[in-house]
Amino acid sequence: MRAWAQSITAALLVVLVATLATVTANGGSQAASTSAGSVRMVQTTQDPTGSADDRPNLVFVLTDDMRDDDLDHMPITRRLLADQGMEFTDAISPHPLCCPARAQLATGQYAQNNGVQHNRGVHGGFQALDPTQEASSWFTDAGYLTGFVGKFLNGYGPRDERPAGWSRWDALTRGVYDYVNFSMTGDGEPHRYTGSYITSVIEDHTNRAVRDFAAAGDPFVLYAWHLAPHYRITPEGGRGLPPAAPQDKDLFLDERPSAFDDPAFDEADVSDQPAYLRHLSPVSRDEVAAENTARLQALQAVDRAVGSLIETLDEEGVLDETYIVFSSDNGYSMGEHRFIGKDVLTDEALQVPLLVRGPGIAPGSTSDLPVTLVDLPVTFAALTGTSPQWQVDGTSLAPTLRGEDQPFRDTTLIQTGRTLGDGWSHRGVRTDRYLYGTDGSDGFLYDRLLDPDEMVNRIDDPAYAAVQSALELRRTELVECAGWTCNQDFGPLPEPLPEPLPDPSS
Repeated sequence: MRAWAQSITAALLVVLVATLATVTANGGSQAASTSAGSVRMVQTTQDPTGSADDRPNLVFVLTDDMRDDDLDHMPITRRLLADQGMEFTDAISPHPLCCPARAQLATGQYAQNNGVQHNRGVHGGFQALDPTQEASSWFTDAGYLTGFVGKFLNGYGPRDERPAGWSRWDALTRGVYDYVNFSMTGDGEPHRYTGSYITSVIEDHTNRAVRDFAAAGDPFVLYAWHLAPHYRITPEGGRGLPPAAPQDKDLFLDERPSAFDDPAFDEADVSDQPAYLRHLSPVSRDEVAAENTARLQALQAVDRAVGSLIETLDEEGVLDETYIVFSSDNGYSMGEHRFIGKDVLTDEALQVPLLVRGPGIAPGSTSDLPVTLVDLPVTFAALTGTSPQWQVDGTSLAPTLRGEDQPFRDTTLIQTGRTLGDGWSHRGVRTDRYLYGTDGSDGFLYDRLLDPDEMVNRIDDPAYAAVQSALELRRTELVECAGWTCNQDFGPLPEPLPEPLPDPSS
């Protein structure tokens, strides 16, 4: 199997050559046509001469609320994906909340363009998404088998419309956050699970899909979206720590949370922070330690699921022609700035793990590009030789995965939403040095070069007035961006004014 990490143009040329070869060999017919920016291919998987469709497969594994540094406690995932592929060390979820993040992955667009700004309310949930605008249709229309297993967008239920483009649909519908009592669509055969562990069920259904797709012989795109390590919510509304699989209940009992070593943990003075941090009480170290243990325990089943996925792909003879992508929908704060949770614009909530293994990707490689989840759908399209069918807001990472230098944006949009009103809360930008955002009256500006822990808010510092003005111009443009305008290189920012020298007479 040749290494397929090529551009869309190159992939389509190869498909055209394969089409002509098949027509010549057996008098059959294959058609490839383009319409409205899409590519539609109808292909036979294998003809009597033994010629096969050799386009790559892609499997996308997603966790829920996983911190970037949680990956240090997933040795199987690190060994099989990071060590055998590329790790992006500065990946973020630019809208760090479950449903908006997943909508970005479903559409390749920011919330101002896909309409999903929160988990619920008039601007949130599955109901805010156009189910026909789902990137899976790009792959289906290009002749791929497509499968989804696990947690979709918040609010998706058993009576909701099946999103377009999935040839296999096995989504959670009831008890989505319960871990042991839940329902799945079962690809048209709904099933209620009582007493089963959700990660193991998603693992089993994912591997079953791989076997079925491999047996069919067509290339496939499969999403396996896990619940762990999200906190548990029972059907009655109770909330608690994520339960562990039975074999993991004694692990990490004395594990020291990495957050304890962050200077911002339980920050002594949050009076200069934005409003969502300013009035928080000190956190309990014991409660943070207990939550950290439960989260790491829950992730062990995901770690094993990654291992069994790789094993299944290998057993089916398709591992070498499959891209495997691993990430999380958002990060999670564990007491930094006294905050526990997500949906805030701090690096703990923004940062996510991102690993990619597959044909043409150098084992053990890394990239420090400031990538986001919005970049993944268009990257998947490039890797599989398919075409997006609408304007997307991300940049394909395929050149970087091939080991090439790649021009990239220098400023990234970050934002959070509200359930009501105009749907927006704080919206801002992130550069290699600054983190800036505002809701119009309350804001923050961190100089991460001098203050990597984001403990000093420079929003009212006169020395940063020119910096803030320049960042506000970028923010104003990016909150309305679409397509290429979301991926600009704005150029250098002004330097902050130097600190005044002390008065020798004082």
